[in-house]
Amino acid sequence: MPLTLVYPRVQFDFGAIKLLVQELEILGIKRPLFVTDKGVVQHGVFASVQRAMGGRADLAVFDETPENPTVHGVERAAEAYRTLKCDGIVAVGGGSTIDTAKAVSVLATHAGRITDYFGRPDKIRPDTAPLIAVPTTAGTGSEASRGAGIHHDARSRGHGINSPFIVPKVAICDPELTYSLPPRLTAGTGMDALGHAVENYFAKGGNPVGDAIALDACARVFAHVERATSDGSDKDARWHMMMAALQAMMCGKGLGPVHALANTLGDQGLHHGAMVTIAMPAVLRTYEKRYPEKTKKLGETIGVTSGTPAEAVAEMNGRLGIPDTVRKLGYRGGDPAEMAEDSHKSFFNATAPHHPTVEEYRALLEETLG
Repeated sequence: MPLTLVYPRVQFDFGAIKLLVQELEILGIKRPLFVTDKGVVQHGVFASVQRAMGGRADLAVFDETPENPTVHGVERAAEAYRTLKCDGIVAVGGGSTIDTAKAVSVLATHAGRITDYFGRPDKIRPDTAPLIAVPTTAGTGSEASRGAGIHHDARSRGHGINSPFIVPKVAICDPELTYSLPPRLTAGTGMDALGHAVENYFAKGGNPVGDAIALDACARVFAHVERATSDGSDKDARWHMMMAALQAMMCGKGLGPVHALANTLGDQGLHHGAMVTIAMPAVLRTYEKRYPEKTKKLGETIGVTSGTPAEAVAEMNGRLGIPDTVRKLGYRGGDPAEMAEDSHKSFFNATAPHHPTVEEYRALLEETLG
């Protein structure tokens, strides 16, 4: 099977949001649905988008995206798209918003419910509604990816839709839109970007371009995430973190056990990025013997002079105020045997360099849970 890389057209820099009208015109979108959330509106970030649209008061807006994307949220946004007679979508927000918008882009032109397309890329046609992604966090990289995670509800594990036809047509990456992101979310989303880059780097499949991009993203996160977390107005740090998030999902290889674990643990509404980075050290420790050369290269890239990448990630988590176990994050209950089975069956294993056994997943879960 050939290596196929599908990217959006990217507008990247401070003030890039001013190009939104131009990009809408290029795509022929006259009546976009703006998909966003209450936090983006309340923090004044959406006001920047309104100004870019000339201060128009007649914008079609759906601002009720939940913290984690849900089937109900997607269906409500899709209904708004139809009711308001829209012909395209602009997603303004983090990964939940962009993933919701991707699902809406499918339902805008496809029959049925979004659940009909979970795990069925063959059912998604090229005629999805055109989508422009405007990320307001620096972590998920959904603005450049071909996947979207959707939960049945806020307390269930995620499922996926995946297709090159849901990649946004345009990604407008303006670091200024991340200035108001609180420290906790800056840290969590930033380390989520690291998780994407690390897993893409280790993922199976030959893609030297992807490996190079992944390593560069890892270096950017380690050099800038603490600065962006401690001072949200640090322009240089915000620029590099937004670039790292974009890069991490442009690698084109895939994810693996870290995200399988995070998805299994995603049934209690906790922050996805925090769960990713809490799970990362346990998985990296298993890679030290399996993939010593790649582990060594990763360590050199992120500046490890003594110790291991697993230890470096754990130490970074600590400096960012992210706990070392998911229990300390607030996770309650859970049957390790059932959870190990769930992680073992995860679609993320398709691109994992090694598909952990159920027993191996149980050991990883017990370490991650604490």
